Amino acid sequence: MDDAARADLRIRFIKLIVILNAILILIAVAILLYFEVPSPAGKAGVAVLLAAALGFFWFFLRMYRQTKQWLEDDHRQRIQASSEDTGQGKGENGGQAG
Repeated sequence: MDDAARADLRIRFIKLIVILNAILILIAVAILLYFEVPSPAGKAGVAVLLAAALGFFWFFLRMYRQTKQWLEDDHRQRIQASSEDTGQGKGENGGQAG
């Protein structure tokens, strides 16, 4: 993996961490709100927070799957480049007769 790919992976990973933390915070605040504010407004607030957490979760899954596919493609390309560099797949003698 070259430096540009590493930087891209780092940015993708940081984005995923931030979104996951936002989901956890929203759920924690919803739980606190549920027990601390028993009025109907508290229940509506909980519903809004959980809906936001669900939306962030959907977005997180989409980004996670894209990042996972990107990593698998990069890994496949590195394996393919490595096998071409070492001469694998061309026979025992590297494709030369003799």
